[in-house]
Amino acid sequence: MPTVRLDLSYDGTDFRGYAKQPDVRTVQAEIERALETLFGLVETTVAGRTDAGVHARHQVVSFAVDTPVEVGAAHRSLNRLLPDDIVVTAVATAPDGFSARFSATKRIYRYAILNQLLPDPFLRRVSWHVKDDLDAFVMNQAARHMLGEHDFASFCRRARGRSTVRTVTSAKWTEPHAAELRFEIEGVAFCHQMVRSIVALCVDVGRGLVDLDDVGGILDARDRNAGRGAAPPHGLTLWHIEY
Repeated sequence: MPTVRLDLSYDGTDFRGYAKQPDVRTVQAEIERALETLFGLVETTVAGRTDAGVHARHQVVSFAVDTPVEVGAAHRSLNRLLPDDIVVTAVATAPDGFSARFSATKRIYRYAILNQLLPDPFLRRVSWHVKDDLDAFVMNQAARHMLGEHDFASFCRRARGRSTVRTVTSAKWTEPHAAELRFEIEGVAFCHQMVRSIVALCVDVGRGLVDLDDVGGILDARDRNAGRGAAPPHGLTLWHIEY
C-alpha cells in the first residue's frame, strides 16, 4: 500500500487543536474530510499534535492508500477542498515504512513575544503581548538550563504511562526586531505544553518574578506545581519538522 506524505501549514486560531474531537473544529477533521472526498476513509498520522490556538508553519501528515496517487492532482484538489486557514504545501509518495510521527528526527518550535507598552492588532493572533520590561540576557540563561536530556515533568501535562524525559538540542531567545522577542527550541520530541511552559518560566525570569538561580531547582523538582504555568497558545508555531 503506497504511503502519501502531506506537508502543510495552518493558522491555529479558529481550531480546537490538531486532533479530532467531537463537536468542535479541528485541523485533523478538516484534513480527513478532504482526504475522504479523494480517497475514501483513511487513517492519518501527524508529526506533532498542536493545542488549540497553536499554529504550524510546517506540519507533516502521512497515510496509506490502496492505489497509486497522482500527487499533482491531489495537491491541487486538497487545496480546493480545504478551508483558507489550512494550506497543503506539498504532496509526495513516501518511502516504505515512512511515518510522519515516528520517522521525524527533529522538531523545531518558535514562540513570538511582542514586548512593548501597546498591543499590535496585526500581531495579536501570532504573538503574546507582554508590556513588562523583559531582560533577554537572563531569559537566555534560563533557557540554557533546558539543554540536554532531562525529566521535564515540571513543564509537561502528564499523560498516564508516558515518560516526560526529553532531549533538547537547542533553546535560545533572540531579538530579531525592535520590541520582538523570539524563542526557538529544537529536539526530537516534546511533551504536552512543554514549550509553552518553558516560555512562561523564561518570561517570569525576564521580568524579575523568578530568580535565575531558581530555574535549575524548578527543572529538578519534576513537579508541575513547581513551574509557572503555560504561555498563551497563540504565540507558538510548529516551525519545522526534519526527517
